[in-house]
Amino acid sequence: MGSTLNFYNRITSYFTLKGAYGIILNALIKYGFESFLLVLFILPGATREEVLRLEQFVLDTWKPEYNIQPNASSSAGRTLSEEHRAKIAISRKNVLFSEETIVKMSVSHMGERNGRFNKGMPVYLYEVTLTGLELSATFPNRARASTILGIPASTLFNYIKSKKHFKANGINCILSYNENLTGN
Repeated sequence: MGSTLNFYNRITSYFTLKGAYGIILNALIKYGFESFLLVLFILPGATREEVLRLEQFVLDTWKPEYNIQPNASSSAGRTLSEEHRAKIAISRKNVLFSEETIVKMSVSHMGERNGRFNKGMPVYLYEVTLTGLELSATFPNRARASTILGIPASTLFNYIKSKKHFKANGINCILSYNENLTGN
């Protein structure tokens, strides 16, 4: 029901101009609804590939004037003018998001969805023992080390930079970017 309602809201937005924007809105206002043809394809159970094939066929055959992407599957080939880029930058400059939106954006970039999830410089955790240092754990980057160890990122960075000892779960430790750190 939710997806049907969402579909209905998107379609009706064209007829009420609610949610319509940019080039489509300008054209609807300038030329009127009677100048446009809206074709709906309803494909129950269609796969993503089938939908993209149909969309590409429509793009290649009908060459819709208001379509800005030449390919159904990606925005590759779409080049924005400097003027267009400047307009986008200006439109985003003073955007204020609600707390709910900020939380949703934050959650959408957590964990494996984060582009830096397993990227960056590895961080090594050494246990300080009576005989020297013993490698206890390796993290793919500072962000993951910070999350797993429960240490704020700025504090963790200071520990690495200063090679200062700290306690993690009651164990005396040191952090380093060096995989072969010795007790010297």
